[in-house]
Amino acid sequence: MSEIKSILKTVSMITIFSVITRIFGFIFRIFLSRKLGAEGLGIYQIASSIMGIFMTLVASGIPLVTAKMCASYNHTKEYDKKNICVTSATVIALTISIISTLIIILFQNVFNKFIGNAIVVELMIIMCPAIIFSSVYAVFRGALWGKKSFFWISFTEFVEQIVRLILTFIMLYSIHDVFTASKVTAKAFSITCFISAALVAIIYFIDGGKLKFKKGQYLSLIKSSSPITGVRIASSLIQPLTGTIIPALLISIGYSSSQAIGEYGILMGMTFPLLFVPLSVVGPLNIVLVPKISTLKVCNKYDEIASNIENSINASLFLSMILIPLFLSCGDLIGIVLFDNLQAGIYLQLSAVCVLPIVLSNITSSVLNALSLETKSFINYLIGSIILFVCIFALTPIIKINSVIVAFYLSMGVTSLLNFRTIKKEVPMLSHKILLNLFKYALIILPTSLIGHFVSNILYHFIPAFFAGVVGGGLSIILTLILLQLFKIYSAPFDMIKTILKKKSKKM
Repeated sequence: MSEIKSILKTVSMITIFSVITRIFGFIFRIFLSRKLGAEGLGIYQIASSIMGIFMTLVASGIPLVTAKMCASYNHTKEYDKKNICVTSATVIALTISIISTLIIILFQNVFNKFIGNAIVVELMIIMCPAIIFSSVYAVFRGALWGKKSFFWISFTEFVEQIVRLILTFIMLYSIHDVFTASKVTAKAFSITCFISAALVAIIYFIDGGKLKFKKGQYLSLIKSSSPITGVRIASSLIQPLTGTIIPALLISIGYSSSQAIGEYGILMGMTFPLLFVPLSVVGPLNIVLVPKISTLKVCNKYDEIASNIENSINASLFLSMILIPLFLSCGDLIGIVLFDNLQAGIYLQLSAVCVLPIVLSNITSSVLNALSLETKSFINYLIGSIILFVCIFALTPIIKINSVIVAFYLSMGVTSLLNFRTIKKEVPMLSHKILLNLFKYALIILPTSLIGHFVSNILYHFIPAFFAGVVGGGLSIILTLILLQLFKIYSAPFDMIKTILKKKSKKM
């Protein structure tokens, strides 16, 4: 239990930082949505998602592999090898980032023809410096991750979000033109990336990190990071591809260009970020889990690996089970309160169940990476991505932009199941009960969400949307928690809290 308490303490610390960071992130998103509007936000979303592909090259596979290798070298006290690893990763990341920047600048006409929007390409060029700064940030962050310097990782992310919010607010304060505001937002993003890169580099060296050049690790780093980078690139490609495909499909069935981009901006820029709220906790779990599993694997302690995986998945699912009834019961009111946009709230209600596969896909992918099963994770993700685009093409003419919600649910659901199956083969002692209880949960969530929705909608006629949502959503969450405990579905979090409280009372 002492180890569980230690993990819980670390996760709690990271989660507090993560939640606060995401709160400021949502404030930033709300401010941006109101300042840019649906069309401006849609344009910025397309530009940033394309840039995300290039940033993924330097900020995904290499940092994760760096973290795993640093964790192993720290465990075996091979500090020279750790410093060589970090230096090699930095050289690789910087090289890739410079090449990516040159591609964007030299082939901007090609991007312009492919995207069909000159403003999007202009925003991409403004954000080019962010690629180089992110390469430095990602590698040094990976080194701190491998050393289990969880406080500094969380702190730098928090500072980055605060700086971005304040800087964007100041730079946009007196600007009213949508397209000029989009360009200024892109400039603020590049400046923020520079500040966060400088900060994490300073922390790395103050924390005892060094740079040591030596040939020999470049190929091994590239080989290990390629599958992870492949998954992240595929993930990053989804947004710009959907940003091009979905508006085109909507236009083909009668939407105007402005309407199509506006609908895409509402769904992807307002609604979908809310679905990823649980990653505020899953992210911290992943941060703790990856170096821990990597170390346990070196020691061949597979029983402990299974225990850590089960605890992490249970905690992640438990959080999802709290948020889904909230989104189902008062998602429409959340859209009104946060974005002053009812449609964003309706989309949130329709897509609420996507939270479960999003969480499962994220946590299981991290586990596969920690187990050095990156290639299988990549294959599973590709299968899910194929399902995503098949659904979008097949369903958009029928159910319009709602096809994206169905496609994401099926895509991530299949990926999650394939990931779990792969983990089960590597760690046979992992229990199937984790997934079997989902059926019981589905039976619980329907009545609790309907009750919350009924109450919130009645109250909305008498009190402001915020308070109506708090009462209705709160009621649905409380009823869900009661039934989860009553039927002993994912009661592990409750049991852990009870055990800790009992130990504290005995000490007193």
